[in-house]
Amino acid sequence: MVISHLFSKILVPVDGSEPSFRAGQIASHVADKFHSEIILLYVVVSPSNYEYINLTGLVTPKQIDMIIENAKKESEDWFRRIENLVKDTNPNIKVSTKVMLTGVAVYGEIIQYAEKENIELIVIGTRGKSGFKKLLLGSTASGVVTYTNCPVLVTK
Repeated sequence: MVISHLFSKILVPVDGSEPSFRAGQIASHVADKFHSEIILLYVVVSPSNYEYINLTGLVTPKQIDMIIENAKKESEDWFRRIENLVKDTNPNIKVSTKVMLTGVAVYGEIIQYAEKENIELIVIGTRGKSGFKKLLLGSTASGVVTYTNCPVLVTK
């Protein structure tokens, strides 16, 4: 494997927390060194079905689209902040963004996405928005480290 293409695709899960912004900053330096592409991923957990239930008792595709659209609006500033950090490091680094909805654990969705997209490195913050200070590693970061098949760089 050629070193300059060791990490051609870097995934950065983002949730609006300071550790996720720090992960984006570190990913930009790795991407600069290895000429990598960065993919920023926000995985939103589907709210309780009761919140979006219709008269038939089902969550409709229209309601799912609404959840995803709201998540995209919520994440716009987060993505822009990291994109600006990347541009400061190297304006030639390609950055793409993705918002996904999951009904299961966020780390499972991150891992599935990484496998599907042939991600070669995941850069993730130690803790997300819930940020329990007493935990060494948040549940999402811990799940990604435990179950993924690619290298993971955990940042504080």
